[in-house]
Amino acid sequence: MERIGEVLRNGAYTWKQNPILCAPFVLDTFVQSLFFMLVIAGLVVAIGTDPFMTIISGISEIVQVSQTPGEPLLEAVEAMAEIAPLVMQFIGVFIAALIIMVIGSVLISTFFEAGAVGMAKNATMTGTTRMNDLFWYGKRSGVILFLANIVIALIFLAGIVFLVPGILLLAAPDGSGVAVAVVAIGIILWIGYLIILSIGLAPVTYALVIDNKGPIEGIEKGWKFFSSHKLDVFLMWVMMFAISILIFTVGQIFLIHPVTTVIWQFVATLINICIIMPLITVWWTRLYLSRKTLVAGTPAQASV
Repeated sequence: MERIGEVLRNGAYTWKQNPILCAPFVLDTFVQSLFFMLVIAGLVVAIGTDPFMTIISGISEIVQVSQTPGEPLLEAVEAMAEIAPLVMQFIGVFIAALIIMVIGSVLISTFFEAGAVGMAKNATMTGTTRMNDLFWYGKRSGVILFLANIVIALIFLAGIVFLVPGILLLAAPDGSGVAVAVVAIGIILWIGYLIILSIGLAPVTYALVIDNKGPIEGIEKGWKFFSSHKLDVFLMWVMMFAISILIFTVGQIFLIHPVTTVIWQFVATLINICIIMPLITVWWTRLYLSRKTLVAGTPAQASV
């Protein structure tokens, strides 16, 4: 069984030997953008060009006013009042477009995520991977991963029960500072619940795709993996969190000017989809495999 340092080193070696591992994330970004444009085009056809442009102009004005220091709030309210009748007139169309957008976007994301894990698995086990692996694993596990994500989202939402006692106390006629304290404690407990779940369920995607499990079985297997390797999973989660903080911190430096902000957003996107996401996927995949089936001396083994 590889130590966490060996997982990181050998995973980085696998990533360097297989630049094609960024393909799922590049394609995901492209397909997501194309899907977004198709939904917007459908929305324009459904409500008409003039109403759509009026609504967009109103939203742009609201955003501009809200971001400009010293601008009166009244202007934003007036802009909202102008577009509100149009929005309400087509509210059914907007809701349908939103539902299509969310479901379609998540399905696309899970397809390429499953494909990325499959490619990382083959690259880790054999030293190489191909585009065929992306589509094969995506078709096999994409929908299953989508269903698993729905279950996981419901599990996360279940934490709202921590807020119920405080909300009930606030609603009571004699609600007082005690109720506020109970709500605050509930929020803290919910945050802790979410953090524990985000760590414990992090291996689910890899358990589901690598072991070809169903939604519920994949969640159970992922949690069982965490239970057996708590420190390794926690360290990997911390690594992901640290990388996110680093990227965010560096990004703050470029917010001094609109031009540098746009440049950094473009560069950060490239870094994320071409380096960070493929590397993290390989690391998690290797961690999962190294605790199960991977043996020393595999082709994707960095020389010491």
